[in-house]
Amino acid sequence: MKMILFIPLLLVVLSVSTDQTEALALQQSFSPDVHAALREMIASLTEQRLELRSLKKESAGYAAKSERQEAEIKNLKKQLEVRQVAFSASLLVDGSTTFGPFNTFTTLVFKHVVTNIGNAYNQQTGIFTAPVKGAYHFEWYVGAHGGRHAAAAVLVKNGERIFIAYEYQRSSYGTSANGATLLLESGDQVFVQQWPNAILFDNNNHHTTFSGHLLFNM
Repeated sequence: MKMILFIPLLLVVLSVSTDQTEALALQQSFSPDVHAALREMIASLTEQRLELRSLKKESAGYAAKSERQEAEIKNLKKQLEVRQVAFSASLLVDGSTTFGPFNTFTTLVFKHVVTNIGNAYNQQTGIFTAPVKGAYHFEWYVGAHGGRHAAAAVLVKNGERIFIAYEYQRSSYGTSANGATLLLESGDQVFVQQWPNAILFDNNNHHTTFSGHLLFNM
């Protein structure tokens, strides 16, 4: 028991000694058994330190791996969310109205929204804003009673007119439709404008509509 208590005390003396000569003389005064016990304890401590360092490295590795996995999961969730973009709306919520004719291009506000997954379409302005870069497909349908004016509306991307849906009839009801697939950057805006001197009709049956959805992001 005395030997067990004595050995740690010697280690403390050796560790705090600032005189290497005195430490060497002290070590030489030890018996062979004490030297062997000291060497065994030092070897055990060294092994424990190495194991502790290894465990710390493994722990750090696991923590870094966990952070990477969490980041990947968040990224996948975000990608899944931005893939879910689709909307469809008509001009009127209820009632019956003929819009126009107007002297200039007029942005149409489709207020009867039946689908707006991703909330990329603004029913207050009639503007669709791309939430992510990707390929999007749009369709718009127009109709009006025949007479002096055509039924016509054009798809617009950031101020650039893309395709027009146009129909003119002297009598009866006429309809027209068109579609386009566009490569959009995040923040690009797409909307439909009524053609100058044209008219559009909508009622509770929702004849004049605007729809779009994300095909795939890029």
